[in-house]
Amino acid sequence: MVKETLVGQTRAARAGIIDAFDFARVGKEASGSLPLARFGRAMEGLPLQPRDETGEVRWVVRGETGRQGESLLHLHVRAAPVLVCQRCMEPFVYPIDAHVSLHLVKSEAELDNGLDEAALEADDGADDIDDAPEKVVGSRHFDLLEQVEDELVLNIPYVPRHDVCPDTPLKTSAGPAPDEADAEKRPSPFAVLEKLKQKH
Repeated sequence: MVKETLVGQTRAARAGIIDAFDFARVGKEASGSLPLARFGRAMEGLPLQPRDETGEVRWVVRGETGRQGESLLHLHVRAAPVLVCQRCMEPFVYPIDAHVSLHLVKSEAELDNGLDEAALEADDGADDIDDAPEKVVGSRHFDLLEQVEDELVLNIPYVPRHDVCPDTPLKTSAGPAPDEADAEKRPSPFAVLEKLKQKH
């Protein structure tokens, strides 16, 4: 396997442009990082992202020739964009750790050929079909960053929310809830009625 980094390569490589089929055939591996702000389509509608390392997208891509001779790219994308919770409207960090396998094909027509032969020939078909690599059209000028951005788009929730909003009151066993405490302080209406009867 040939390892390299997108930093220090040619201008095309630094821009995320690779020869996809050669990359898979040789079994190359590359990595890189860019600010989240660079991915305008994924960041549309989101708040300003940090300018330090926490606001970067990091990825690793590895090429491989599959068992059926297919050209494969395995892409790993990590990021931590800042989103705004749509319940409490407070910002929070949403970690992304995404993996995807891409099956490179040579034309748009091949995208419509249905399932990969490898998946169809597998013994336990249903599970392998679900895990089949996603088909994409490869080229000598393949835009790797577009695939990175696709993963960001797919993994950022359309309606982001905290699991538990910071200001949400939590029930504890330490004592009764406020309403219950007030209820305990108020006299029972039956007790009030009994006192009135005693007076008369």
